[in-house]
Amino acid sequence: MSLGAAGAVSLNGLGSLATRAAASQTCASPYKISLAQWSLNRGLFGRVKPKIDNLDFAKIAHDLGIEGLEYVNQFFKDKAKDQGYLAEMKKRARDHDVESVLIMCDGEGNLGEPDKAKRIQAVENHYKWLEAAKFLGCHSIRVNAHSKGTFEEQQKLVADGLGRLCRRAAQYDLNVIVENHGGLSSNGKWLAGVMKQVNLPNCGTLPDFGNFREYDRYLGVEELMPYAKGVSAKTTGFDDEGNDPSTDYYRMMRIVRDTGYQGYVGIESSLGGRMNEIDAIKATKRLLEKVFAQQARTKPIFNGKDLAGWTKIAGGDWTIENGTLIGRNGQKWTTDPQKTGSWLCYDKPVRDFRLELQYAINERANSGVFFRAATEKNPAFTGYEMQITSYGGTSLNKGGTPGAIYGVIAPSKNTARPAGQWNSVTIIGKGSKITIEMNGEKVVETELNRSAQGHIGLQNHDERSVIRFRNIRLETL
Repeated sequence: MSLGAAGAVSLNGLGSLATRAAASQTCASPYKISLAQWSLNRGLFGRVKPKIDNLDFAKIAHDLGIEGLEYVNQFFKDKAKDQGYLAEMKKRARDHDVESVLIMCDGEGNLGEPDKAKRIQAVENHYKWLEAAKFLGCHSIRVNAHSKGTFEEQQKLVADGLGRLCRRAAQYDLNVIVENHGGLSSNGKWLAGVMKQVNLPNCGTLPDFGNFREYDRYLGVEELMPYAKGVSAKTTGFDDEGNDPSTDYYRMMRIVRDTGYQGYVGIESSLGGRMNEIDAIKATKRLLEKVFAQQARTKPIFNGKDLAGWTKIAGGDWTIENGTLIGRNGQKWTTDPQKTGSWLCYDKPVRDFRLELQYAINERANSGVFFRAATEKNPAFTGYEMQITSYGGTSLNKGGTPGAIYGVIAPSKNTARPAGQWNSVTIIGKGSKITIEMNGEKVVETELNRSAQGHIGLQNHDERSVIRFRNIRLETL
């Protein structure tokens, strides 16, 4: 799909009920989709014709097949206490069978203002939006985290203002969520630190895929997702396949999914005048649905509770703690192709596949992921082993570098994180072509003919090594 021409936003022809119903049946989405009102800002501000009325937001979202509304206070700034107007907004949402999710609040002062009196005033300026959100049936208001000072000073100041507002919001059974929205809030580590300092259950984040500036957006989302009470799926353009060149949506939504998030994913298309706003929303929705469909095809093969579907081979201890599979006390492995060590074998052999998992390993330790392996002898030789170590060294090699296919090919780079941190891995086997990605980067792409079909396995290497696995999912191709 190429970029559409800039032009007026049409409120007609957004799709019939039958069209929307058919579209909803094509993809069993694991999430609901909401619409950030900012996606229509040009029409709402009257910068394109016809001008959009804020009260038409619910109908537009409904006609696009979208289930949730993310309001922006700028478009009804003088109506926060107008009960008649808010009642009409609520009625329109109900009439069009869409849910009011949150209000994005701007222009009410800095919650991290160094001057205490001004900081408290900024907190109190948000009270009216708490009342409006409660009336509309939202679960949250979104705020900004702006301040002045050093990294640590701004954390402390924002945590103070945000904590005050969260305690007030608790009286309304509402959340206060912070978007990475410029300044230090676009630093994932900084904002996660604010969340830890506030430490209140109704304080959370709204990770925006695109608002990280020079900060690594994938790392930023990963850091913010443990606190997320919403997700903002920003798009800034589309290529001929309908993907956003600035964000790998498959990678980003895997980060979202792997945290166990179950809430709304909000569309925020931000293409300026380069594309009709309605077309941009539709394109973003198609992209999300395409990613959701791929996720739906990738099924969990570890249930987080027991070893159903797996067989333990040659000893070693496997335990499950908080949904994580942990291997300890493995039987020492050798390089003898005829002898096996301790490993866990997935019962169903597979031929062409896509395997996704996360692992973390302790210092000076060794493990691996087997694929297309036999159940007898050494699975690293009857099939293949993707190497896992925490002592890979500086040189890339096929024996010890994480991501290597053991004894066969070294990875093109070492993208493994330090010991104790979680790594995300994708292994794809399609015919003779083998691809390995680690932490979002392709590290192996080769063709091998040793084995065309076999078992997936997890290595429990020795007594010193402690290996953790989670989010183990498989798609048969």
